[in-house]
Amino acid sequence: MIDRRVLIVGVAIAVLTGHAHAQPSAIAVADVPGMKLNHYFTPDKKNHEPDFTWTFTKSEFTIKKGAGPIPKHLIEKLLPEGITGDEITGSWKLKDGKLELIDIKAGDKAGKKDVSLPIFKTAPTVVRVCDPDQFVFGVSR
Repeated sequence: MIDRRVLIVGVAIAVLTGHAHAQPSAIAVADVPGMKLNHYFTPDKKNHEPDFTWTFTKSEFTIKKGAGPIPKHLIEKLLPEGITGDEITGSWKLKDGKLELIDIKAGDKAGKKDVSLPIFKTAPTVVRVCDPDQFVFGVSR
């Protein structure tokens, strides 16, 4: 069950950033491997097409440089200061309405131990991951 505070924060983020499309709802574990990055918002609130990839398997995630680098604000969230990379990997799980990223690595360099990001659906096929900047994914049905 999603914690009421997490839901309230998610709604507040969506409303305050102008990205409210529907009442946020919890995401199922089965939805995560089918997520495909659709677009994201930069810290200055600008919509940005996906120029990097962020994919999920049943238990792992991979973020890779594409036509552009992995966004700096995402690298700062996942890796210690001074560490960078063109590919970030790790494991994931859902816990209390959050996407928990663990065992994070950039090549042979360790990332932050555990990163917790709010995750919620705003439509049957739309998932948002906030850091607080939003990464918007489509979900296969």
